[in-house]
Amino acid sequence: MTDQTTVIELPVNGHVDFTHALETYLIYPWVRDGKDLVRPMRTGAGDATITTARIRQTAPTTLTATLTGPDLDTATVAAVNETLTRCLQLDYPYDQVQALTADDPVLAAAVAHRGLGRGKLYPDIFEALCGVICAQRTNFARIYAMMRNLAHAFGVPTATTVDDAGVYAFPTPAQLAQASDEQLRACKVGFRAKGLAAAAATLAEAGYSWHEWRHRPTAEVITDLLQIKGVGPYTANLAVNLSYGTGGHAHVDTYVVDVIGRLYLDDPNPTPETVTAFIADRWGDLGETVLDFLTTDTETWVAQLGTQVGVKSGARV
Repeated sequence: MTDQTTVIELPVNGHVDFTHALETYLIYPWVRDGKDLVRPMRTGAGDATITTARIRQTAPTTLTATLTGPDLDTATVAAVNETLTRCLQLDYPYDQVQALTADDPVLAAAVAHRGLGRGKLYPDIFEALCGVICAQRTNFARIYAMMRNLAHAFGVPTATTVDDAGVYAFPTPAQLAQASDEQLRACKVGFRAKGLAAAAATLAEAGYSWHEWRHRPTAEVITDLLQIKGVGPYTANLAVNLSYGTGGHAHVDTYVVDVIGRLYLDDPNPTPETVTAFIADRWGDLGETVLDFLTTDTETWVAQLGTQVGVKSGARV
């Protein structure tokens, strides 16, 4: 079937600086092509319809997306619009976070550095789960290569190219479940191959599709993810936060422990429990949103405060 093309305007709740999306957390299949951000997405029954969006900022308050795919009917375009709005966080609670900076010089510095840029979420929970598994016990920068390798090895090529390279959609659980341990390890994922295989096999057997899961209560999703061998509360919660945008507890890893400990608790090595309690007490439901600011380019903006942290952000590779 010949691909169709259409252009849509994405809803933005105020000004947006698209540069942040173009420069940070370009985890494949997010691909930058000059001033465009390219992203293949799955929609429809069984997540079988793949549409590639080419997103660009065309005015201070306007983002447009050129969609290319085999079946751009009304339902597909609406689903892609909904996905991009969520993934690009175009309904980001920026004003609420900004209000928190009035008596918080640390958060104020992070927000000033970010400006009006917004973070990115994964299009679906399976891809987010794979991303979190790939992040286990490693330098964050390695995630970029792992996710790209997995997409190229087991995903579906689209008609879109960037710098003469094809752009691939990330594999479904059923597609990844067909991979052998040797094939997975060839993607440079190391010991994480077992976790990826378990996630793919469990969700494939359950008949997972994001088309069905996207409107499920996140508490139910976390419960189901915890049934996967090797997936604990941290992984399940973070995967939910990074796909649904909310629903899980604020994640606390070694990076967060270092940042919160040094910048707020005057303790370079607090316990994760102490940090978790601090985040919940200080920021409540906005905890994960605040951490998005505090853990991006941290070593850069803390210099303005005359201090430093013991970690390095993996936002830019």
